[in-house]
Amino acid sequence: MARSANLDLPRKCVNLLPLLALLLAVGACARPLRRIPHVPTNADWPTLLGNPQRAGYAAEAAPDSVEEVWRAEVGRGLVSPLVVEGPAVLAATANRLVVAISAEDGEHYWERRLDGAITGGMVRWRDRVFAAAEEREGRAYALALEDGDRLWHRVVGSTPVPPLLVGDVVFFGTEGGNIFALDVRKGEEAWKRRLSGAVRATPVPWHDRLLVATASDTLFVLDRDAGAVVGRMALPAGVAAAPALSGDTVVVPLFSGDAVALVLPELTQAWRAALGAPVLAAPVVAPNGAVYLLTRAADLWRVPPAGGTAEKIAALGGAARASLTLVRDRLLVGRLDGTLFLLRTDGSVVWRKDLEDSIVAPVTAHAGALYVPLLRGTIVKLQ
Repeated sequence: MARSANLDLPRKCVNLLPLLALLLAVGACARPLRRIPHVPTNADWPTLLGNPQRAGYAAEAAPDSVEEVWRAEVGRGLVSPLVVEGPAVLAATANRLVVAISAEDGEHYWERRLDGAITGGMVRWRDRVFAAAEEREGRAYALALEDGDRLWHRVVGSTPVPPLLVGDVVFFGTEGGNIFALDVRKGEEAWKRRLSGAVRATPVPWHDRLLVATASDTLFVLDRDAGAVVGRMALPAGVAAAPALSGDTVVVPLFSGDAVALVLPELTQAWRAALGAPVLAAPVVAPNGAVYLLTRAADLWRVPPAGGTAEKIAALGGAARASLTLVRDRLLVGRLDGTLFLLRTDGSVVWRKDLEDSIVAPVTAHAGALYVPLLRGTIVKLQ
């Protein structure tokens, strides 16, 4: 009787056959890597939501009605904003991936695994993007926008907040209370400053200064070129989200359910609003100076351009986190139950759409389309 072909192999080789088959299957299912075509290299996306006013989509338009165009799976844990650059949508995930997909059809270009969760999101300088990992020995990374190649990396420590770009320097704030100023080209350290308390929000640029809020309930003012502390102010409560700039005033959302506006450089109080619940979304400053604030209770508030009394313009029910986006004279709000709203600036609802998964991060608007990151790792394009 003929012997089995496997019996002619050494026993160790036979034991490796299932593993080899598994590896071949995994390789066959792996997504092909493609370069992003026609990447524009003359544009930057320097901070959370595009600018210190958190209104980087103010020139974009949201459609008066929407339909789903495509869905794409990119990983797990989409808690930071997407970045749309030319033909590509870039996402950072809590399961250690930076992923680039096509804005046209959602097909993958490339993905890069880093050494920890990327919960702070990304910024862009010309032909590269920057991100950092939320791990004890976390690294800051520069990746090539075209194909995701690692251009440099540097150990900075756990970094849960978005980076900031100013000129040719990228700033990272860490859980250890450090601010790192790194050269964008090679990652070389320009300076490092240790502050009291973990950094709780992305640094805010103001002229030649940086504003940094920490877990010691303190707002620090740093010299941007050297990192020296040139001012500080004790805050009435912990910072709950990234501050926003309105001219020479910085609006700081607090866990106490208040928002406070401080005039720079003296840090004197311009106004304070009691909103009834923590503001976990970055405030949005419209081009006319009005400030919009979204609370954890999914209430939307407006502070007039000249400051003064805050007005609740919408009570959407349920719960919300960070999903607030300004598009021209409309506002996009995502709830944790998966409902996305388009609102007029008076709070009236234009439309609502159920996307069946939690919306934690702000929606991205680009060229008449909306890109919605869902918590479990799906990106939805609406148009």
